[in-house]
Amino acid sequence: MTTPLLSVRGLSIGTDAGVELVRDLDLEVGPGEVVGIVGESGSGKTMTALSLLGLLPSGVAVTGGEASLDGVRFLDGPRMLRRPNASMIFQNPTAALNPTARIGAQIDRLLRFLDRSAGRGSDRRARRSRAVELLRSVGISNPENVLGRFPHQLSGGMNQRVMIAMAISLRPSLLIADEPTTGLDVTVQAQILQLIRTTVAEHGIGVLFVSHDMGVIAQMCQRVAVMLHGDLREFAGVDDVFHRPRDPYTRELLAAAGDVRPAEGVTDGARAR
Repeated sequence: MTTPLLSVRGLSIGTDAGVELVRDLDLEVGPGEVVGIVGESGSGKTMTALSLLGLLPSGVAVTGGEASLDGVRFLDGPRMLRRPNASMIFQNPTAALNPTARIGAQIDRLLRFLDRSAGRGSDRRARRSRAVELLRSVGISNPENVLGRFPHQLSGGMNQRVMIAMAISLRPSLLIADEPTTGLDVTVQAQILQLIRTTVAEHGIGVLFVSHDMGVIAQMCQRVAVMLHGDLREFAGVDDVFHRPRDPYTRELLAAAGDVRPAEGVTDGARAR
């Protein structure tokens, strides 16, 4: 059995008012694996993802559990011990980007931060060249033009590509994708999903993929965690979840989704390792 890339044990999240949002969650992601978290609105899936990066909203906090990435513990109950080597693709890229800054300025700021963190210097021209290559790597054919645009001047799909480029520039071990195709039309959705697959294959990273869409989960994931009201109801390989679901709630989700099957070539993650 391969050592998990991400290991989460006993994760609990609650509000200042004492409301439990996630209870005693165990989860793991293997190297190069896409693990889905699926459930209806309010199930706790997004709160789980945000907690791993210390991004929970005001009034919400981790109340128990621990998590490690690459074998290094970064979360111990309410304490964030260190920032994990992880990046996030947010649900609404247009809102996540700074509306008052051009795309080039936003990428440049990130690259300057990375250079300072690594103790190396760089000039603006070199960073611009890197920004162009980043945008080109996510399928943007006119990166020089895009660098000069504001987010509102780009489509949702184009902004999502920019967000993915910025996420992989951090060279993360783990990529967290929170409903990354919500609001995109079917054609653009397929392009973004393929881009995430390509990113996983090229960089060997693990992905925690949050969605309410069983069809997308079937296309993308090797294993699936099913959540309801903060509880983990089922965590198994994609074949087992879609063909041999154990929990009644999983069966309800599948019935509501209609005739959805795992994509050809997507294997049961548990067996694959």
